[in-house]
Amino acid sequence: MPSKQIETRSGSAIGRWWRRAREQLRRFNRDNTGAIAIIFVLTLVPIAAAAGAAVDISRAYLVKHRLGMALDAAGLAVGASSGATEEELNAIMQSYFDANYPAEELGVTAEPQMTIDGSDITITATADIDTTLMKIVGIDNIEVAASTTIIRETKGLDVVLVLDNTGSMSGSKLTSLKTAATSFVEILFGDNDESDLLLVGVVPFTGAVNIGIDEDFRDLYTTSNPVDADYEPDIWRGCVEARESPYDTTDDSQLDSPLGGGRWERYLWPDDYYRNRWSRLYESLSNWQSYGPNKYCPIELLPMTNVKQTVLDKIDDMIARGVTHINLGAVWGWRVLSPGAPYTAGHDYDDDEFNKAIVIMTDGANYLSSNEDDYSGFGLHFELIGDMSRSDAQDELDDKLSTICTNIKATETLVYTITFQVSSSSIQTLMSNCATDSSKYYNSPSNDELERAFRAIGAELSNLRIGG
Repeated sequence: MPSKQIETRSGSAIGRWWRRAREQLRRFNRDNTGAIAIIFVLTLVPIAAAAGAAVDISRAYLVKHRLGMALDAAGLAVGASSGATEEELNAIMQSYFDANYPAEELGVTAEPQMTIDGSDITITATADIDTTLMKIVGIDNIEVAASTTIIRETKGLDVVLVLDNTGSMSGSKLTSLKTAATSFVEILFGDNDESDLLLVGVVPFTGAVNIGIDEDFRDLYTTSNPVDADYEPDIWRGCVEARESPYDTTDDSQLDSPLGGGRWERYLWPDDYYRNRWSRLYESLSNWQSYGPNKYCPIELLPMTNVKQTVLDKIDDMIARGVTHINLGAVWGWRVLSPGAPYTAGHDYDDDEFNKAIVIMTDGANYLSSNEDDYSGFGLHFELIGDMSRSDAQDELDDKLSTICTNIKATETLVYTITFQVSSSSIQTLMSNCATDSSKYYNSPSNDELERAFRAIGAELSNLRIGG
């Protein structure tokens, strides 16, 4: 609870006045030559002053009470706005103070002053009250001082950004995403280059997710599809196929048990003379995301880290290629956030000192190419579609996303979702339902609104860290 320190500074003046009044009364008591009428008139002075003191001090306490309440409101508002700049914090303080201390009603003006010391926010204010009857004894005003201190309890946060890197994001849209995601990271880290109470991961997704090619990680969690030699002239770049259903919707990491879904098979887009001619890689291996066995494989995901620049660099490295499988991005985001393997940086779900959140952003619907020979994290599209229509197969991907979102929310992880320049009401509904609640879904028709969405989520998560 906020602590308040409030004092009035008229006590010493009143005390001096009473001492003079008592001395005068003692003199009159010793002097028997005066008239009774004169004594009576003189006694009216202290009586009137005493009455005036009661009135004026009552007014002072009324101001003191309202001043304290206004400072409490301002302090709590500032304490819940840790992602704001100093200028913004002062504006928030003044706004809440003015709303709760209407000077026009009290007739007494006051200016709050704020100091921030680590997790403590102290706001002070003074107000001068003009006296009424106390002016008789030379006391023209009473100064009322008040202060409030808010002690912010900071909790830790694990958060993963799941970001659409598909072909439709190319150009200005990807630039806007990078700007918005950077703002999000800057809000969370603030002026800190590292934080012991913050871990941030990034999962770029297309029709697959790139889990990386670290040798120990690769050998433990993946199996060749088929042998590595079949990736020539390129190498395996880190993308994997989805597990069999229902293990493509869980974070379970039991690799050698049917209950865990087993290892992930490595992504291998077939060589096709017309659509994916591997030999084009000989011209420049830098175009491996356009041709070859790793076609449309996004950049490697970033496991959670407490280093701001590492996160910013990963965001800046993103490129746009391929089709949209939001469900694969979401489930790998969950696996990065999860305390269990294959990524183990995440805190336990029941750790009272850390909150968990995932932010899923897309600019479109789950999509399967109309060319049946195209490939993604679910293999060849004609194999995925099977006897279904293409639209029914895409609906199945939507269902998988809904299941993943439900599973994540069951761990009490906060789920935020963002649609970017999406006009389809069905996709908006899908993503809104994926979020923890409707207030955590943001539809962003423009570049500016996308950044506002990321900034709003960043501020809310900062507030969550402060408020517990």
